[in-house]
Amino acid sequence: MLKNKKTLAILIPAGILLLLALGIGAYLIRPWPSDYGVFKEMRQDLEMSLVESGAALKPVSADFSGYRLKLGILYQMMFRASGLSLYLKSYQSERLQAASINQLEIGKDSGVFFDFTFMLRPVDSLSVPFFHGDALKALPGVKGALYMDFYSFSDTAGMQEFFGPRRALLEEARKQAEPYWKYKGFGELTPHLDPFKSPYRLEMLEPAKGSRAEKQRYFETALSCFKLYRRAYMESLEAWEVKATADQAMRNRESINNFVSILYEHDVAVRLGKLIFPAEDFDHYFLDGFWGTGALD
Repeated sequence: MLKNKKTLAILIPAGILLLLALGIGAYLIRPWPSDYGVFKEMRQDLEMSLVESGAALKPVSADFSGYRLKLGILYQMMFRASGLSLYLKSYQSERLQAASINQLEIGKDSGVFFDFTFMLRPVDSLSVPFFHGDALKALPGVKGALYMDFYSFSDTAGMQEFFGPRRALLEEARKQAEPYWKYKGFGELTPHLDPFKSPYRLEMLEPAKGSRAEKQRYFETALSCFKLYRRAYMESLEAWEVKATADQAMRNRESINNFVSILYEHDVAVRLGKLIFPAEDFDHYFLDGFWGTGALD
């Protein structure tokens, strides 16, 4: 009887470990859920729009050509890959100080993207909102979602004044997003940015469950909402004629530096970036590459 109890004491933990190992193994080898090519199409749509508007690549983009991130064991399990490929392009034009696109490709040449992150920031001489957003794929602890907003400072033109009749495009996007709207916990991930958010903030969530057709509809809706917001912003920026005074331009520069400083200290995405990027590369990527501010005071 005693021998049987000892055998059970050995077999039960071993069985639990085996089941755990099998579960982890099944998670690691299962295919990534599809975004139906939407993240890549978002990137291509924005790049084409920027080039058509006269924007050109900034030299910093070349610094991250072919850049790869090696992952620690925990992040290898999260992303089911030993590394991520970084896609970072930043553009500049007469009206845009920095227009940046960031994507993380899972593995190398997989065509599977975790995200699509973008930012369109006007030159300091234009006191208008800037446009920022993230599209994310679901991961353990991360919900699939699309977040977009137009951020403003004390000298920034009001939304009605800036967008004018193009507010109809924003309202159409919000109407399309209604089936996926994030009612519970709206804005909870970025309370540190509350003073800068707009009434047109959009937060929509990928359905946690659903058929392939239902998932595809979500991604197609996210793409449509992005294109409507992008069009409204870029057309409004092109139409804007009011130049800031020298003092206003200086305050605009101080305001964006303050905004990025808040992100640097409090944003969840920044915390993740600091964990997966080599320390010597993160500031160059985040401050010089994506935001285009350079070192912050």
